Amino acid sequence: MGIINALSQALGYDGTMADAATIYVGGFSISGWERVSIRVGVEIMPWAAMFETTKWQPTTTDGYTITINEEDSCRIQIGNDPVLTGYVQTVDEEVGPEEHSIRLVVTSRSIDATECSAEFSTYQMNNTTVLAIAQQVCKPFDITVKSLGGAGSTSIQQFSVILTETAYEVIERATRLAGCLFYDQPDGSILLAPIGTAVAGALVLGRNVERARFMRSMNGRYSKIQAILQTTAVLFEAPKDGNKQAQEMQALTAPSQASATDPGVTRYRPMLVPVETGDANYAVAAQRVQWEVARRYGRSRPVELVCDSWRDSNGRLWQPNTLAPIDLGKLGLSERWLIAEVEFVQGADGTHANIVAMPAEAFKPQPLVLPMAQNEGVAAATRNS
Repeated sequence: MGIINALSQALGYDGTMADAATIYVGGFSISGWERVSIRVGVEIMPWAAMFETTKWQPTTTDGYTITINEEDSCRIQIGNDPVLTGYVQTVDEEVGPEEHSIRLVVTSRSIDATECSAEFSTYQMNNTTVLAIAQQVCKPFDITVKSLGGAGSTSIQQFSVILTETAYEVIERATRLAGCLFYDQPDGSILLAPIGTAVAGALVLGRNVERARFMRSMNGRYSKIQAILQTTAVLFEAPKDGNKQAQEMQALTAPSQASATDPGVTRYRPMLVPVETGDANYAVAAQRVQWEVARRYGRSRPVELVCDSWRDSNGRLWQPNTLAPIDLGKLGLSERWLIAEVEFVQGADGTHANIVAMPAEAFKPQPLVLPMAQNEGVAAATRNS
C-alpha cells in the first residue's frame, strides 16, 4: 500500500499523529488532507465524511496521481482509531490553470439500508425479536447488526413490513418497540444500544472547550400532557353544572388516568395525545405522557461546543451516546449530558471537534403498543392461514 505523505509534511503535521485523519481506499493510505469533516451521531445515519486535497501528488520526479472512484470501499481512521467504514459516495474534481483538486464524500455502509427498499420472501415475521428483525433487513446489504446490554431482545410475536419501506424505516419502527437506540459503528456495523453506553471526559469551558452555545427554549413544551380516548363521549345524564365540555373531557380522559406535568411551564398549555388501540390497561399511554414531557424538556436545552481536540482528557475520541460532565461557567450549566453528535473538523484554522449534547431524556424512544397479534393463539392461527 502506497503512503502519500507529501501534504502531511507541507501542512506541518505527521499522518501518524493521533489527530491525523487517514482514508484507506483503492490501495492507498492517504493523509494530510487540506480539509476534513467527519460527522457521527446517534441520530445521523449514515455517518459521513468529506475530504479535500490536490489530486497531483509530487512524491516522485514525475508526480503521482491518486485514482479514486465512486463506490470504492474505504475506511477512515483518526490516528490508530477506526472512525468510519463504508463507500466513496461522490468524487468531485476541479481543474484550473495551476491546480487539480479533489473532494471526496464518504458514507458508512448503512447508506444502503437508508436508501434502499427492504426485500423479503415474506413481509411478515413471526416469533422473533427486534434484533433479529434488524439483522434480517440488513443481511442483503452485508451489514452486521449488533446489540449492547440486551438492547433489541424484546420478543415480537408478529411484525409486518410495509411494502416500499427502507431497511432503515423497518429498524426505526422495530427499535421503538424495544425502547432502544440504533446507530452506526466505526467498523460499518449498526449497533442497538440503550441510552448512555459509556462516560467521556469532562467538557469544560476555558479548558478544552473554546466556544459554547447553550439554548434554552419553551418551544414544544406543555404544562400538562393528557392521554385521551379516541372515541365519542356519551353523557347519560344532563350536565349538573351546565359545563358539558368539562364532563365530556372527564369521560374521555378518566379511564386511562394518564397525565404528566412539566414544572418548567408556568402558563396554561395543555396537550392531548391519543390512547393507542390495543393498549391494555392504558400502560403505554401512561408511559407516553411521561415520555412527551421528558423528551420535550431535553430537546429544549441543546448545547453546542467547539473543542480544541478530537479526544477527551483520557485520549479517547469523542463518541456519540456517551455521557459527559459539562461545565460552562458563565453560561450557568454544570450537568452530565449525552453527546448526541460529533463533527471532527480539520483545516486551515486547526483541529476542532464540534459537539452537540442534550439531556439524556431527549433521546428516549417513544413508547409504542406492540403489534396487535401478540398472543400465541393469534400468531399460530396467522401462521396456519
